[in-house]
Amino acid sequence: MSLNTVAFYLHRITGILLAIYLCMHLLFIGTVKTGEYANLIKITLSKEFLPFDLLLFLMGIYHGVNGVRLIIHEFGLLYRYRKALLYATPVITLIIWIFVCLEVIK
Repeated sequence: MSLNTVAFYLHRITGILLAIYLCMHLLFIGTVKTGEYANLIKITLSKEFLPFDLLLFLMGIYHGVNGVRLIIHEFGLLYRYRKALLYATPVITLIIWIFVCLEVIK
């Protein structure tokens, strides 16, 4: 399987998971009226929930960085460096994600 194929599938999967998260988030916000909001906040601020937040950041960062790479590719910008951008996408994603993890864990 080529790196282009992996990037394609990861972009689709992260997009679907982020859309599912958005729907869950909207339902979560809807609980403000029922009074269960405080209980849900306690759950999401717990240490057990932190890995899920970090994975959410990872998905969002990858989807965003790969989306910028796709825009650059579609407009024909940096055409000569398209393969380098493909290899740089996971590296840039991990660098940003590690920085976010270090800031969140402080």
